[in-house]
Amino acid sequence: MKLLLVCWRAAVAIQSPLMVVQLVAGLVDDGFTRSNLGRELVTALLAWGTVSLLWAALAWGWLRRRSRTAGLAFSVAVLDARQTHLLRSADVSDGWQQRTRDRLTASDRAFLVAENGQEEVSFRWRPGRSDHSVHGSLSFDTTSGTVLIDLRADESHLGVAGLRKGTSYVAMCQVAGELELRGTGVG
Repeated sequence: MKLLLVCWRAAVAIQSPLMVVQLVAGLVDDGFTRSNLGRELVTALLAWGTVSLLWAALAWGWLRRRSRTAGLAFSVAVLDARQTHLLRSADVSDGWQQRTRDRLTASDRAFLVAENGQEEVSFRWRPGRSDHSVHGSLSFDTTSGTVLIDLRADESHLGVAGLRKGTSYVAMCQVAGELELRGTGVG
């Protein structure tokens, strides 16, 4: 519920200029009187409040579905610009790190993949259809069979449903799916 309210605040912040334009346009059409101002203000608040709540509910549902698919924790932190998750390989047998690297380089969404020794790989990931991407790194722990994924979004992303938030989490879910990694239960 807390995440839905955060999504709603983000949607209201994005849509508030449109609400102001509608309010001013209504006042220009009907005249600048106190009764018209009250009526236009109530109408604009109700209309845009409802639209932004529906928009936020759509974003919340989309994030929830992605979270379940990837097996990641679902909380208010999904809207953070930086996501760090400890994930486990689906197949922890000999060579699992190399298979994970191969899946990363084979992905259409990954580019500028660079290995920083045997334990770390840095890359860029394109979570959407646009050219915008997030910075990422994979750190392997061979003894426990886990991968620490760290993703950071730039400021230019539109994010989930245009909320300007959640891009890193969407990318995290995509990386987990493509690399066949699952959540370990540790945030």
